[in-house]
Amino acid sequence: MTVFFRLSIVFLLHPLFFTHTLQATERLEGCFEATETCEAWRSIRKKTNPDEIHLKKGSLYSLLAKNKASSATHFQLLIPTAKPQRRWVAIACGKVLKKCPTTITSPVKKASHNEYLLALSWQPSFCEGHQKKPECKTLTAQRFDAQHLSLHGLWPQPRDNAYCQVSIKDKSIDRRGRWDLLAPLMLSTTVKTELKMVMPGFVSHLQRHEWIKHGTCYGKPANAYYADAIRLLQAVNHSSISALFREHIGKSLSIKQIRQQFDQSFGVGSGEKVNLRCDRKGRISELWINLKGEVLTSTSLSSLLKSASTTRSNCQQGLVDPV
Repeated sequence: MTVFFRLSIVFLLHPLFFTHTLQATERLEGCFEATETCEAWRSIRKKTNPDEIHLKKGSLYSLLAKNKASSATHFQLLIPTAKPQRRWVAIACGKVLKKCPTTITSPVKKASHNEYLLALSWQPSFCEGHQKKPECKTLTAQRFDAQHLSLHGLWPQPRDNAYCQVSIKDKSIDRRGRWDLLAPLMLSTTVKTELKMVMPGFVSHLQRHEWIKHGTCYGKPANAYYADAIRLLQAVNHSSISALFREHIGKSLSIKQIRQQFDQSFGVGSGEKVNLRCDRKGRISELWINLKGEVLTSTSLSSLLKSASTTRSNCQQGLVDPV
C-alpha cells in the first residue's frame, strides 16, 4: 500500500500531468459557419444537450475555443439561444472563416416584460480585491463611493440578454477586459459628470463595458441608458438605505435590516426584491435589485419594485467594509 501511494503521488506531481491538464482547451477568436445541422453539446464526454440545441445550417457563430491544443475534435461556440450559451460542436459541422464579417446577426432581445436588475456596489469591498485599479488607489474615506452605494450596472433580463448587435471584434475586446480599446460613449456633460461620481470604475472604462454588454439591449441610446441608471441609484442613495450603510461601516449588516429599510422607503414588499451579495470573506459586495416596468423619467423606483419578482438572498449578513 505504501509503495502504491508513493507512486501515485509521484505521478500526480509529474510536470507532464499538469501540462496535459492545463492545455486541455485552447482559446480561439473568430467565427464559425455551420454547414451541417449538428447538435450543440453542453458536455462532449456526456453528450448532453438538455434544450435540444442544433446548429442552423448557413448561420455564423462566435468561435471561443477548441477542445485540444493539437488534434482537436470539437470547437466551442457562443450560441445565444442556448442555456448555457457556450456549446461544443464537432469540427466537421462547419468551417472557420478566414475573414469574419463585421457583425454576426443575432436577435435583439428586448427585456422580457421590461424586467431589469439594478446592480449596486459597495466600493470599499471591491477595492479589497482590486487594489491596483486606479479607482481603488485613490479611494479615501471622504470620497463619495466610500459612504454611498455606487453603480455597477442596469441589466436587461433575462441575464443572457447581452451584446445585442455587437460586432465580433468589440465582443472579443470586451471579454478580454481591454475596455480601453472600446469606443468612447457619446454622453452629455451632465451625465458624464454624474457618472464619474457614482461609477468609480469610470476611470477604468467600466461604463464602456456595461454599455457594450448590457446597454446595447436596453432599447435606448447610451446617454439615456445611463441617465436612467443614475436616477434609480440616486433614489436608493437619497433614501434611508444609504444612511443605514453609513451607520454600519465597520459593522455587520443583515439582509433583514436592509429589506426592512426598503419596505419603509419604497413600500411594503419592496425588500423582497433585493438580493444581498457578499464576497468569500463575508464582506458585503453588492445589492442586486429586481425591477419591472417601463423606465421613464416619471417612473418611480417604488413602482418598479412593486411590479418586480421576489428574489432569494445569496448572503444573510455581511460586513460593511471601511476603506
